[in-house]
Amino acid sequence: MSASSPKARRRVVTGHVAGKSVVLSDTALDPYLFRAVPGFEHTYVWKTAGGGEADPAQVDAALPRSALPPPGGSLVQFVTFPPAARRGQGTGDAQAAVAEYRTRLPGLAETFEHDGSEMHVTHTIDYAFVLDGEVQLELDDGATTALSAGDIVVQQATRHGWRNRSELPATIAFFMLDAGGAP
Repeated sequence: MSASSPKARRRVVTGHVAGKSVVLSDTALDPYLFRAVPGFEHTYVWKTAGGGEADPAQVDAALPRSALPPPGGSLVQFVTFPPAARRGQGTGDAQAAVAEYRTRLPGLAETFEHDGSEMHVTHTIDYAFVLDGEVQLELDDGATTALSAGDIVVQQATRHGWRNRSELPATIAFFMLDAGGAP
């Protein structure tokens, strides 16, 4: 993903028609570009409920009711984190940023702590694949783990925050599975 323009991702969905494997849909997924936080991008890819097949019409419809997987379900999304220096070039309107997060990321936005730290915890098992750039994962004790393209984090419902202290954007593909309640 370039620092100047977002890259549309392509989602190819397979399934069965008359007992044969077929491509059910082949769709470009344009990232949502946050207005209040320049360079922050988000793309919903797929969501299932209870491990069953998702309905593409539901996935492509208006924003989901939650940016977290439903009970027994899964959610796949891409997030591009801008460099910390670029995030500071936002609108400066913290309330507008919060409102935008809540509109785009319902359910997830409410898990963020209110102290501005961006620390949060979700009751999910997340497989986070760093696709490009460099990012740091911060946990409870304040220690950070540096990650770069090709690294994978298995997040087990732990309190955490993502930090991009580099000069370039960092993109992560998140595969989230419902972990069934409190950690």
